[in-house]
Amino acid sequence: MASEDWNMKWKTSWQDNLVLALHLTRKYKGRPTEEQFKEMKLVEHNARESLMYWSSDSSAGWDKVHSEMPLDQSKVEEQNKHLEAGISAEDSE
Repeated sequence: MASEDWNMKWKTSWQDNLVLALHLTRKYKGRPTEEQFKEMKLVEHNARESLMYWSSDSSAGWDKVHSEMPLDQSKVEEQNKHLEAGISAEDSE
């Protein structure tokens, strides 16, 4: 279950974007320009995204996992040689 902070964040974001969408439709009376349409589409996108996250319990409960993959030490040494060669080439210039 998602925490209340998570729900409150996305609920208020959704509400804010709806109010902003209403504000823009009243601000751009008549036929909005292409730039104004882009602004309104972005607000609509943000409102939809907020609604999606607000109604989603699964994404809020993701566990942070730390994992390490072993590296082949010979590859690391080979890369270090190339790095050192590149650094020394820059120094000589």
